[in-house]
Amino acid sequence: MTAPASALTRVRARIIGLDGARGLSCLGVAVTHVTGHYSPVTAHEWKTSLVGLALIFFYALSGFLLFLPYVRNLIENRELPSTANFAVHRVARILPGYLVIFLLCNYLLQIAYVQNASMQPTRTENGTGMITDPWQLIANLTLTQSYIPKYFQTGLNPSWSLTLEYAFYLSIPLLGMLLFAIARRSGMRPWVIVSMGPALLIALGFIGRAFVPWFTSMAHLTDVTEINWGANWVAVYTKCFLTNSDTFAFGMAAAVVVVAMEHKVIREKLSRRIRLYSFVAMFPMGLLMLVLIALANPYATSALAIVCALAILVIVAPLFRGERSGLAEFLDTAPFRFVGKISLSAYLWHFPLMLLLGRWGLMASDNVPGMLRNVALVLVVTIAVSTVTYYAVEEPVMKFAKRYRTRWS
Repeated sequence: MTAPASALTRVRARIIGLDGARGLSCLGVAVTHVTGHYSPVTAHEWKTSLVGLALIFFYALSGFLLFLPYVRNLIENRELPSTANFAVHRVARILPGYLVIFLLCNYLLQIAYVQNASMQPTRTENGTGMITDPWQLIANLTLTQSYIPKYFQTGLNPSWSLTLEYAFYLSIPLLGMLLFAIARRSGMRPWVIVSMGPALLIALGFIGRAFVPWFTSMAHLTDVTEINWGANWVAVYTKCFLTNSDTFAFGMAAAVVVVAMEHKVIREKLSRRIRLYSFVAMFPMGLLMLVLIALANPYATSALAIVCALAILVIVAPLFRGERSGLAEFLDTAPFRFVGKISLSAYLWHFPLMLLLGRWGLMASDNVPGMLRNVALVLVVTIAVSTVTYYAVEEPVMKFAKRYRTRWS
């Protein structure tokens, strides 16, 4: 069966509102890092670390956007999306920008972390400089430093999340091939098959998290920072795909929901209320997340990922019914959309630029006025520098990659 032309157009259409949401998430991470590093006492009092939890939105959003073409194509009895196209665009989206920023920070600014960033004292630039160890350099250039304890949290320390993103990127085409093979060779209903995708990754993540307490006990670790960010195998394990696949999977589940809304598989009465139900569900899940965080439970980020997936539905659910979404339109206004556009550069630049400003003596005291001043200064500088790298590196590379685009059909 061939999908109608409208379906082909729909696959390539940009979903409004999500770029802006990504930009806000990036700013939340930056605020947490700036306040936590240069205003640790004030940040603790004001609980600014909570806004940094927006990082998990990146994962849920990746799961939603990247699984969406697979869901649509399988449901509409179309071909497996092009793996070559997927690979080219995933590499072009992240790697060139990352490499340029890393090389500038390492060789020109010499503000890369040579030692584990999380083990350094706050309000200092200790542990930074230029990476010269060949193996450490190779690890950071290939985004594999997060798999090696002695190199963990070195280089551009926020880049650990890109390592996790690439692990997910590798899983998506493989998962897609599996689901399409099942569709060809079995009599299972397509909706059951597409639901297996997120279910498998949720199961993987949940099983992986179950072993965190055991690994922690075996390593005789008690400090929360060292468990999650130290130069040890436990930290490596807590930040790998085996323990974080579910954060992407809940976004994938949201993709299944919106395609079901598109195809009117969900009853009209329920479909109209998906957004409302998602919004209401965010509150008990948010409360559960906070309780799990307080208990240092490894499933805290699982609960957070559910909140993020629900937030995605709140933003876009009306769009998939052919209706307007005021929230999506608001998030798609120029300022939010622009920050979302440069969010990769901003995510990578904000920490080294913060350290550089600190090295120059420009960061203020650990009090509320000082904290606000630091946040404003770092965000302004980060947005300015990120704008340059986006238009000089990211955008040209992505335009070049589009020459090799094949149809997602």
